[in-house]
Amino acid sequence: MIVKINRQMLDRSIKRLGIKEEVEAARVIANFQAITVKQFGPRVKYQIKPLYLKNQTLHLSVTSSVLATEIRMHQQEILKDINHNYKKPVVTGFRFLTQ
Repeated sequence: MIVKINRQMLDRSIKRLGIKEEVEAARVIANFQAITVKQFGPRVKYQIKPLYLKNQTLHLSVTSSVLATEIRMHQQEILKDINHNYKKPVVTGFRFLTQ
């Protein structure tokens, strides 16, 4: 049997369980991955790894400093795409770790 889950009910349950921040971070990471694949192509998903979200900063592992620079050049556009689904900005910047 398939049960249709109401988004509002799901959000209340997540908040009640105390995992709202973790779920929101997972959504942000998934959204970031989709945006970067759309913007830079499918190969980028192997070169950029979102690690975690802390204090509105998305920490990223990248394979090269060139790629980090490329992301910085498109940072405002990527942030706008990430934050447009939220009432207030959830990501205000990136922090890079080069492998």
